[in-house]
Parts: sequence; C-alpha cells; structure tokens
Amino acid sequence: MTVFDTSSAVVALPTIAMQFATDLPTAQWVIIGNGLTIAALLVPLGRLSDSIGRKRIYVTGCCLFSAGATLAALAGGIHALIAARVLVGIGSAMTQSTAMAILVGSYGAHERARVLGLQMAGVGLGAIAGPATGGLIVGAVGWRALFAMTAAAMLVIALSGQLTLKRSTSRAAANRPPFDFPGAALFSAALVAALLALTLGPRVGWTAPAAIAGYVVAALLVLAFVAVERRSDAPLLDVALFRVGAFGLGALGAVVAFMGLSSTRFLAPFFLQGVKGLDPSRVGLLMMPAAVVTAVVGPFVGRLADRFGVRLFANLGIGIVLLGLGQFALLDAESSAWTVVVALMTMALGLSTFSAPNSTSMLNAVEPRAHGFASGFVNLCRNTGNVIGIAFGTAIVSMTMARAGYVPSLDEVVPDADEGLLAAFAEGLKSAAGGLLVLTTVVLAVLLAWTWRVRSARLASRHSSASNDQRS
Repeated sequence: MTVFDTSSAVVALPTIAMQFATDLPTAQWVIIGNGLTIAALLVPLGRLSDSIGRKRIYVTGCCLFSAGATLAALAGGIHALIAARVLVGIGSAMTQSTAMAILVGSYGAHERARVLGLQMAGVGLGAIAGPATGGLIVGAVGWRALFAMTAAAMLVIALSGQLTLKRSTSRAAANRPPFDFPGAALFSAALVAALLALTLGPRVGWTAPAAIAGYVVAALLVLAFVAVERRSDAPLLDVALFRVGAFGLGALGAVVAFMGLSSTRFLAPFFLQGVKGLDPSRVGLLMMPAAVVTAVVGPFVGRLADRFGVRLFANLGIGIVLLGLGQFALLDAESSAWTVVVALMTMALGLSTFSAPNSTSMLNAVEPRAHGFASGFVNLCRNTGNVIGIAFGTAIVSMTMARAGYVPSLDEVVPDADEGLLAAFAEGLKSAAGGLLVLTTVVLAVLLAWTWRVRSARLASRHSSASNDQRS
C-alpha cells in the first residue's frame, strides 16, 4: 500500500495542479514532502520501535497514514494537501521501519530471505497497481477518491494488525535500549537538509544560494549529530555496526544499486516520450513489465538465497544490475523503445535478485533487539539511493545539454524539440548510465573481494577445527 500510494499519487499530480490552479513544481511537493518525511524518520522510528515495541509503532503508523490520507482527500488547497501528505509520510515511515523487523522476527533465520522476497513481491505489485489503478480512479472519479481508498485500506490494515500481531513480552521489553531523542532530532534534520539540497540542486542550480545553504546546514547538523552521539550512552547510530562487513558493505551496495535503478527509471520516460514521441499512456504501459519482474522474481530468489547463501545472490543481483546499466550506456537517439524496456526489465531483475538477500545479510549482522533500527536503515539506504540517483542522472543530462548549447532543463525534452537537443539528452542519459556503471563495478569488486575473504577465513577455520579433532 505504501508503494501504491506513492506511485498512484504521481499519476494524480497534473490533475491536482490543474484543480488548485498551481504550477507543477509546487504540486510536486505533494510527492517531495511525503518522500522527505519518510526518509528522515525511518531510522529514528526503527530505533524507537526497538525501545517501545514494533506492534505499537506499526499500528499507530497505519492509523496516522489513514488519517493523513483522509485529510488529503478533504484538502481545500494545495498547501493543506501537502501538509496532509507529510502526515501520510510519518505514518508510512512508521510502517516501513517496522514491517521488515516484524517479518524477520516471525520466521526463523533460514527463512528470512524467502519472507523478504515476498515483501519485494508486494513492492512490485504496488508499483504495478499504483499507476494503472490510480490513472483509472483519477479519470473516472477524481483524485480525492484515490486518497480516500488508501485511507480505508490502511485503516483495515491497522485493525488487522491490532488483532493479529503479538506484543513483545515484558522480559523482552526490559532488554530494550533507551531512545536517543537528541540524536534522532539531529539525524532527521541533517538528512532532510541533505536530501532537500539534492532535490533542489537540479531545479535551481547546484551553485544557487538555496542549494549552497542546504549543503552548509546539512554539514553543520552532521557535525552536531556526531558530537551528540559521542556523548550518548545509547546512540541512535551505532558506528561499530559499519565495521561489520555484512552491514556496512551491504548498505553501500544498496545505496549504489538503487542509485542505478532510480536514475535510469527516472530518465527513461523522458526518452520514451520526448525522444521516441510516445504518448504518456503508452509510456506508462511500457514501464510496467519491469514492475512485473519485481513482483514475480522476488519470492523465488528469496527461497534460493535461503538455500544457497544470501551473499551469493546479493552479488549476483548487482552483476545483473551492471548488465542493465550497460544496456543504457549503449543507448542513442536511434535506439528503439523496446531497448529501453528490456534494459529496465534487466535492472528490475538485478534489484529483485539483490534486495531480499542483501537485506537479510544486513539484518543477520545485528542482534534481534536492534532489528527495528536495521529495518529502518535498510529502507533508508533505498530511499537515499533513489534521491541521489535522480539528482546524479539529472545533473549529468543537464550538463550534457548545456555543453551542446541548449537550455539545461528536462522540461525541454518534448517530441517537437530540436533534434540536436534530443540527441544531447540521449547522450546525457548514456553518460549517466556509464558513470553509474563504473561506480557499480567498483562496488561489486569490493563486495566480491570481501565475500572471498570471509569464505577463505571460514574454510581455514573449518580446516583448523578438523585438524584439532584428528589430533584429539
């Protein structure tokens, strides 16, 4: 439902902007405000769920989501709608930061990848149903009905969760860590400042005063966060976790993998609609096969990863992502629309193969009592990778267009634009994919080297144990 909510709201944006007589950049804060809120609160709320209980956070989150969606359906102006979507973001962060921990805690360690693979199937189904169903509802009834429907669905989930989920025992509650409120506030503020700067950069210019102010504020907040965390007895972010290869390198792999997916998925519609001249409805249909791949592949990969090893499939997934980036890196203005569809499906296959095993590996690296924090951090890696990927792709394309003598704006990429501009956009997309290809290759090499070292150490330990047994 959270994926459905975001993907369907994107479809409703033009209608919302028209009804409230506002421009699209202002209307986009319906999406941006929601996304920034989710990203800022994932880790603090995940850590809070470790302290006060995951069921409590999850069910409360569903209720807040439903309340926010109800207010969105009743909003009388664009600013009221944006505020309601921020409330939806708070509820969404509460569910996203705990759902994975609840799933993992409900099954044994040997089933974790399978269960998280099923969660990936849910993500894929949300991505499929969101644009298609959202478009139908907005066209037939209106965008208010869309938000009302998600409000009703989340209320049902809240009631089901209250009846079904089990509360932690008093013994488990006694072992919960205290919550670091100052660290959480500074962490959220620093993340919002950084992501806001990355979001505004492509719109207002990377050297514009607003963007520079964002960089400075983010840096100061990070320094304040580090200072507070060094004095905290129970820090929000345990730096020691990043010394554990499965957690630290898993987080790096997640950020880079989702950078590649989000960058290409964001730029692909501009290529299909602007360069190839396809109408928006057909572009939406061509984007759906990738979501189908995500929905279908996730559960199968999870089962296989539980059986043959999570790191094997996580590394294999990044390798497949490289193939998808390679396909994008070979694009030009003459490439067919189906070339883009196949490349997007390859990227989706890679992320589906990578995501559940990598998340399982990261969760296995922490104690069960910190699974809420780990769940929030895993989702934060995905959200951060998405924001950075879109900013990176937009920056490369804009610079390529400017270097060719055209206005460096994606708004100019329309079917009747100058052929040289469309060729410059295609070249920028190719360059962005090439840069991400190099970065992802380096990360994969690091992951393979670490995996080989861990495997070698494990084999050496087994050999040593066998030798000692023979001597005995």
